[in-house]
Amino acid sequence: MPGRALTAEDEHMWDENNRSLNGPFEPWHQEADTFDLEVVGKIPLELNGSLYRTSSNPHVQPPHPNRYHWFDGDGMIYGVFLRDGRAHASSRWVRTAAFKVEEENGKAVYGSILNGGVPVDFSLDPPMKNPANTHVTLFDDRLLVFTEVDLPHELHPTTLETRGQYDYHGDVSGPVTAHWKTDPRNGDMLFYGVSGSTLTWYHANSHGKLLDSHQFDMGVACFLHDFVATEDYAVFMITPTLFTGPEDLMAGKPSVVWDPETSNGTRFAVLDRHSGAVTFIDGGGAYSGTHFYNAYQEGSSIVIDGHRTDRWGWLSEESAAIAPGQDCNEWFDSMVAKPWRWVLDLSSQRLTRDYQINDVVGEFPRINDEYALRKHRFGYYATTQGTDRWLTDGLAKHDYQGDLTATIPNAELVSPSEPVFVPRDNATSEDDGWMMSLWWNPFTRLAEMLIHDALHFDAEPVARIKLNQRVPMGFHGNWIDGAAIEAAVSSQTV
Repeated sequence: MPGRALTAEDEHMWDENNRSLNGPFEPWHQEADTFDLEVVGKIPLELNGSLYRTSSNPHVQPPHPNRYHWFDGDGMIYGVFLRDGRAHASSRWVRTAAFKVEEENGKAVYGSILNGGVPVDFSLDPPMKNPANTHVTLFDDRLLVFTEVDLPHELHPTTLETRGQYDYHGDVSGPVTAHWKTDPRNGDMLFYGVSGSTLTWYHANSHGKLLDSHQFDMGVACFLHDFVATEDYAVFMITPTLFTGPEDLMAGKPSVVWDPETSNGTRFAVLDRHSGAVTFIDGGGAYSGTHFYNAYQEGSSIVIDGHRTDRWGWLSEESAAIAPGQDCNEWFDSMVAKPWRWVLDLSSQRLTRDYQINDVVGEFPRINDEYALRKHRFGYYATTQGTDRWLTDGLAKHDYQGDLTATIPNAELVSPSEPVFVPRDNATSEDDGWMMSLWWNPFTRLAEMLIHDALHFDAEPVARIKLNQRVPMGFHGNWIDGAAIEAAVSSQTV
């Protein structure tokens, strides 16, 4: 399908004051396939595959637009397919059970996941909306889309049609979170699920067969979005972002609050992946990790790189005093995350070092995934330095060895997505590869995909692909090689 003119539907303003419904977050309601996309520059011929991205994209008007939060949008998955220097893009809704409930009703029936607004109705199936909008990857020859408190949904790798849910061949029945780690040596998936204060750790091989699991009590029911793993350990940051009780949910109140006193501040739970033993280490204050790059072992220490913020969630008194029509995203829109390093010593069971890496604030950190679970030198992320109201405004590359940070602004485009690193064929260094990201063009109100040479990070992009679709600001994504996609399609047609 070629690009189309904007229609009246595109011009809607459900709430012009809510950042999460406007600009690069503005919903896009058309599933589409666009071929022979315009390319400025040249797509490297070795890039044969697809960048799969999630978007947070409400398919119906929220019941209370002022309470709508970025996390609430339905999942629309985008695939930008590259081959022989050409590009096409596809987009499809992830048809979850909650999506179908609202589709059948012809309107929104769920309130905001974080901000409340509509009492939870336990007669609905499901009673709460948890859209498949957070992360996407190819695993076990299946394209899987992850969310926070549900099993992942499976999509066809090329048509992106929803095929149902994936339960690791019957081995996992409870929810799993949206972040996992892949062991680059064997393709195994390391992941976890949270139910109340109980965390369940899983290790599955590359064919989705569960190899191991352990369970422990975190002590509080906290919102635990990401983690890190090393060759021998998994580390979870237990923070003061706590889930509220069922009484609050049934009253339509926010689902999380910031409560440093109840949580006793921030702690690290270090799980021995082999024995299941857990060591709790004081984090030295009250703060929240947002996302992590990676972790690795050095002697008796674990080095952890990630981003942190001083607060994540409503204060209890704020939650109780929400006024009709109030902008419910004030705390979130003003949140600042900074790159940070923590060093945990297992012999003394103490946090021995923690410090801010640089002054370039931002989010969505990534590394060259071939260095996962072991020492890395480079990290990449989207900057959030406040040059506009659209959250992200550039990209950054940090060299941990040289303690240097390079940044990429763009004069025409804003709101870049999480950057995804793709190693070059026969790479000679950790940063020898391509950096892919989606940006928003404020003049066309559509998305563009930029490909940068990571070795020459702050140079002009080698290719700028105009998607002819809007990709509402989403969260995470991954590049999948064309051979892996072809193998997945073949395995499902046998």
